Amino acid sequence: MKNILIAISLTLAFGTAQAKRHYEYTPLPTESYLVADADGKIITEQEADKVRPIASISKLMTTLLASEQDLEEQLDIPKHREVQSSIPYRVKTMARKDLIELALIKSDNLAAQVLCTNIPDCVDNMNLRAQQLGMTDTYYIEPTGLDKSNVSTAKDLLKLVMVSMLNPVLTELSSMAEATIPIDHGKIRIHNTNPLTSTLDVVLSKTGFTKPAGGCMVMAINTDEGKRIYILLGSKNTRTRVPDIKRLVAKA
Repeated sequence: MKNILIAISLTLAFGTAQAKRHYEYTPLPTESYLVADADGKIITEQEADKVRPIASISKLMTTLLASEQDLEEQLDIPKHREVQSSIPYRVKTMARKDLIELALIKSDNLAAQVLCTNIPDCVDNMNLRAQQLGMTDTYYIEPTGLDKSNVSTAKDLLKLVMVSMLNPVLTELSSMAEATIPIDHGKIRIHNTNPLTSTLDVVLSKTGFTKPAGGCMVMAINTDEGKRIYILLGSKNTRTRVPDIKRLVAKA
């Protein structure tokens, strides 16, 4: 892990030092965004250093830590819930990998909470990992992103996406357009909250929305020019984040 962190830090430093490639971008009606290549070189950006709530983009860090544990371990599902979930009340346990799948594809808040409950000192470790990645303007207080105090910047999230792109569990699951998860006496059928997973060659994806955060999305895709990474924060709502990011994809 230490070697990966060092390599990514050097890559990002190199990319920042290079001259940026210029495009004729029309400013988007969103708070901040950036487009970068696979080496972390920023192609274009808007308010990429602005600290903002990140909503369910928080789950990318939650699932990154969870993916480093036993994926087949059965985790207890609580009977009492304070958040909505696709998990039926009758379900008592689920495998960690299935919960990661729900958290990434469906952005299921209960799945993220259960994953975090089963990580020792979960939130502290989320913040520690952020520090290790050089995400100096990022702070988590819970695993779902429902709280507006979970904040970051587009530039910080670029570092998280680059690490997550090296994680085969996160890339496999988050890029799925839909999934069927077996449970006792039934199945949970889910569709990705990012509809572009069904039309683009997506490597990694996570969406988010709360009123304080607006519409958010991080996505990495394969293009004719190589991998491209897109970070979008503060779009007007869940309906505008996809058109906004599609405008970035069309230019880069």
